[in-house]
Amino acid sequence: MIKAISHLGVAVKNLKEAREFYRSVFGLESSEPIIGGGGTVRVSMVELENVTVELLEPVGSAGPINKFLEKRGEGIQHVCYEVDDINAEIGSLKAKGIEALGEPAPGAEGLSAFLHPKGTHGVLVELVQKE
Repeated sequence: MIKAISHLGVAVKNLKEAREFYRSVFGLESSEPIIGGGGTVRVSMVELENVTVELLEPVGSAGPINKFLEKRGEGIQHVCYEVDDINAEIGSLKAKGIEALGEPAPGAEGLSAFLHPKGTHGVLVELVQKE
């Protein structure tokens, strides 16, 4: 069962500039960047009261964030929902015909998995079971 929106993933071309924008324009600080996605993405979190904005900058030319930027430009790349039991949720969704993109794996906030946009009205959905 979905509990809440965990974060909104925002693809950016330049993480340093995006972090400075959030700081100078909105007065929001972001976490120190970490490398994720098997080394294909640099991530920084902007924590708000009810949701987090996950800034995503590609590392190199491989990986989904780079492909997203090439095709669509900067902007919201995915919506992440928090769940209690990710394996049960994925099983339930598969039974309803929703395709998962791989198996749950460790991510920035805990165990996560993505759902194919063709089954979610064009939105890339991430599910996360927080640690």
